[in-house]
Amino acid sequence: MKPMKLEQIAVMAEGLILAGEADLPINSVHFDTRQLEAGALFVAIQGARDGHDFLLQAAEKGARAAIVSEQTKLPADLPADFGLILVNDTLRAYQKLAKRYRQQFTMPMIAITGSIGKTTTKDIVSHVLESKLALYKTYKNLNNHLGVPYSLTQLEDRHEAAVLELGMNHAGEIDLLASLVQPQISVITYIGESHLEFFGSREKIALAKAELLPHTDPAGFVLLNRDNEYLRKITHLYPGRVLTYSVEGPADVWAEEIRAVEDGMRFDVCFPGGERFSAYLPLFGKHNVQNALPAVAIGRHFGMSNEEIARALAAVQLSAMRFERTDSKTGAVYINDAYNASPSSMEAAISTFASILPERAKVLVLGDMFELGPDSLEMHAQVGRFAGKLRDRFELLVAIGDHARTLCDAYDGEKRYFATKAEAISTLSQLCTPDRAFLFKASRGMELWTVMEEMEKNAGQ
Repeated sequence: MKPMKLEQIAVMAEGLILAGEADLPINSVHFDTRQLEAGALFVAIQGARDGHDFLLQAAEKGARAAIVSEQTKLPADLPADFGLILVNDTLRAYQKLAKRYRQQFTMPMIAITGSIGKTTTKDIVSHVLESKLALYKTYKNLNNHLGVPYSLTQLEDRHEAAVLELGMNHAGEIDLLASLVQPQISVITYIGESHLEFFGSREKIALAKAELLPHTDPAGFVLLNRDNEYLRKITHLYPGRVLTYSVEGPADVWAEEIRAVEDGMRFDVCFPGGERFSAYLPLFGKHNVQNALPAVAIGRHFGMSNEEIARALAAVQLSAMRFERTDSKTGAVYINDAYNASPSSMEAAISTFASILPERAKVLVLGDMFELGPDSLEMHAQVGRFAGKLRDRFELLVAIGDHARTLCDAYDGEKRYFATKAEAISTLSQLCTPDRAFLFKASRGMELWTVMEEMEKNAGQ
C-alpha cells in the first residue's frame, strides 16, 4: 500500500475521525490481526468473530489506527495516539476504501472468475505476465468480499498490472467485487455445477458470473471459454471485444495436438490465419491446457512474443492442492487435488489421473461434493459412472462420505466405501506401497488432504 494519512482514509471509507491526528501515517490495511504489521490500519469486521474484540491486540502488534462501528466496544486502554475512524458498517467501509484506493491507479486490472479453473488460470496468467511486468496477483485464493478489498489495498506504484481472482456463492457477489476492481480485461473460465444449491440452474450461475462483464472497460476485452455452452450464451452482455479460447476447435486462440508426456502436457497453440507455436505445460490434463490459453491471449496483448510465452508456460507452478504431486515416504505417489470439487472438475481429475503414471497401480480416493442442490445424489452417481468407464485404469476406488456412497454404488469396478475419513485411513495406509499412486479429490469441506497426512504418519511406523 502507498503511505496514506488517517484523514485520507476517513474520506475514502466515508467515516469520521473519533481519535488520532489527521496526518497520522498509515502504511497498510488489514482485517486479520495475524497479518498486521507495524503502522497498519485495522478494520474491525463484524462476522463470525467481532473485530472490535481484537482492537487491543491490533494495537499491541503495532497498528496505528482502526476502522470501527461500535463505540461501546472500544477498549478504554487503547494508546492515547491510536487513531479511530467511525463508520456505520466496517465491511462496507473497507470495500469503499479499497475501491477508491484502486482508482488512484491506471494500471491494467485483469479479473478472473468461473465455476472451476479460476485459481489455476489466475496462477498461469500471473506466471506468464510476471516474466514481462511488475505484477500483483491475488494471494492464494483470497477472492471474496474481504479478500478482494485486501488485494486492492496491496497495490503500489511499482506495479504495472494486477491479476485478481473473483469468487462467489450467491448472485450479486461478482457484481460487488467487479465494481471494486473495475477491470480492463476479464476472463470467465467455466460454468459448472458448483453452488447449484444456491442458484437452481447453470443458467443462473452463468448470469451471476456474467455480472463481471458490465464492469469491464468497454475499451478492453473479455476472454470466454468457447467450449462451455453457457458462456456462449452471455457474450451479448459485454459491449466491447469478446475473444474466445478452446481445446475443442478453432477460436481466437485454441490448442491442437494435445498430448500427455511424462511430466506434463505438450500442445500446439493456434490462431486464426494459420499462425501457431508449440508449447509445453508442466501440469497434467487437457483442462489445464484450456486454463493456459487465456495466458497466451493476455501475454500477446502485453506485447509478449510466442517464444516468451512458451518459455513462461514451461515453468508454471500452481497453488497448493491443484493436482499437486508429492512422493510418500513409502515411495507411493500422492496426487492432491482436494482443494475443491464439482462433477466437472471431478471427472477432469479422474480422466487425467487415468492417463498418467502408467507404471503404477492407481487408487481413486474420492469424497463428497458439496453445494450441488437437490440433484446432488444423481451428480455423485454420474461421477461414479464416469469413473466406471475407466475402471481398467484403476486398481480400486475408495469413496468417503455420505453422498460418496452413491458415487461408489454407481462405480463398476473394485471399490470400498467408508462413511468417515477415520475409517478409511487403515485400509489406505496398507495400500501405500512403492508401486501405487493415489488421487485425492473432494470438496474442500471434506478436508480430504488430512487422509494423506495420516497415511504419511502411518508410513513411518
